[in-house]
Amino acid sequence: MTTYVKRIESLNRYPGQHAVDASQAEEVMEFKGEELRVGRSPIIDSAQFIRAVEDNMKERLFTTTANRAQVSVAANRKEAYNSLINQMAVLNPDNWDHDNPRFGDNEVRALCDVLHVNQQEAHLGFTEYKASGGRNIPNKMKKLLMAVDTLSPSNADCERGFSTMNNIITEYRSKLTTTNAANLLFISSVGPPCRQWDPLPYVKTWLGKGRRAAHSTSCMARRYTEEESYFSPLWKMWKSV
Repeated sequence: MTTYVKRIESLNRYPGQHAVDASQAEEVMEFKGEELRVGRSPIIDSAQFIRAVEDNMKERLFTTTANRAQVSVAANRKEAYNSLINQMAVLNPDNWDHDNPRFGDNEVRALCDVLHVNQQEAHLGFTEYKASGGRNIPNKMKKLLMAVDTLSPSNADCERGFSTMNNIITEYRSKLTTTNAANLLFISSVGPPCRQWDPLPYVKTWLGKGRRAAHSTSCMARRYTEEESYFSPLWKMWKSV
């Protein structure tokens, strides 16, 4: 997200292709063979417009604290946020210092403490990851990468995630386990639309286990299991008491 903001900011110094075409068309008052005329619409300052878009996108980025927080609290949380960004940066092979064999070890350990990931396992995976030159991701490191990928890049994404979680975990679904709730949240956030989901294989599996369909008006009679003959003498003794 920060990269896109920087690219938008650079448009003031390095105009894009469409901006160049528009500027050339304004000079000759002709665009794609059509004559241009001066209209009554106010002229938009391109630099001010780009700056407004940039500021708007920065406001939607992940914030470090509330607007009314104390200065000391805001400074501490900003420092923690910048530290987290620097720790995640060592996972990118482009940032590696190949002359230092222990590069990124401390950052990976600190990142594991923040995200509650097995530190020893992730450290071994990171060592193997560096040995492969960043081409192969070891299984020991996938948990850490998955935890990093789940961080919301903006406040809007975070709010959408909480809204989805409130729709999933209701008073009628209070018995959902953490794993099931996480799976449903993942599907709702990044899964395909419901119209592209084929429920037929799951319905067949459901019916194949002896369960009935929702439109079924009758069900099989309950079958009582016969008592084992091994306990028959014991039941007779209880009846005689």
